[in-house]
Amino acid sequence: MHSRWSDGSGTIAEMAEAARQRNYEYIAITDHSKGLKIAGGIDEKALRKQAAEIVKTNRSIFRSRPGLTVLSSIELNLNPRGEGDMDPKTLVKLDVVLGSFHSALRVKHNQTARYLAALRNPDIQILGHPHGRIYNYRLGLKADWPRVFTQAARLDKAVEIDCYPDRQDLNLSLLKIARQEGVRISLGTDAHHARQLQFIELGLAVALKAKIRPEQIVNFMSLDRLRTWVGNIRRKTRGR
Repeated sequence: MHSRWSDGSGTIAEMAEAARQRNYEYIAITDHSKGLKIAGGIDEKALRKQAAEIVKTNRSIFRSRPGLTVLSSIELNLNPRGEGDMDPKTLVKLDVVLGSFHSALRVKHNQTARYLAALRNPDIQILGHPHGRIYNYRLGLKADWPRVFTQAARLDKAVEIDCYPDRQDLNLSLLKIARQEGVRISLGTDAHHARQLQFIELGLAVALKAKIRPEQIVNFMSLDRLRTWVGNIRRKTRGR
């Protein structure tokens, strides 16, 4: 296993060190984008500053403890039409982009169209915590999940298992559908501190129980394969 995504509220250096201790090949820092200021969302200027810090961190890692790469990323806030809130010219410079819904998460009618629109968004490669559920707080959205996962597989995009204990989204029943449709799966810890990287074990457990094939899991890719996958999606979705 090569990597886990991290919502980097801990310092980048702290997250990098925790990832190194877990023998990861890479880790992506995925702070929220600017539309979620209440959750510390960052704008384009702050993202560029963070990217520069990541470059500096990677240089330091290379000198002192090679074997780990910190990836520049973001959790792009998507509106119900599947549109992001950041300049695409900034996003295309990132190593990988997650996109997630954070609004209108309690509606009761079918939201399939919302998911299909999000997957068509050329700026993202991974759809974060798709169901939108939080244990004992929010049930999550309804959709024609086989159709959503078929669309993701056709576009070669991934859907996420958010491993945070309160989320565990996708859950077991949805993962079984995802396995049948052949969609790629990304494991994300949603970690806000280095110690929370251990949440990956919950995601691995449910993926194992759902019998997700190793070749379906994005995190099992080498760094070179990950970059090739992201590049291929960008060329296809942008018509290049």
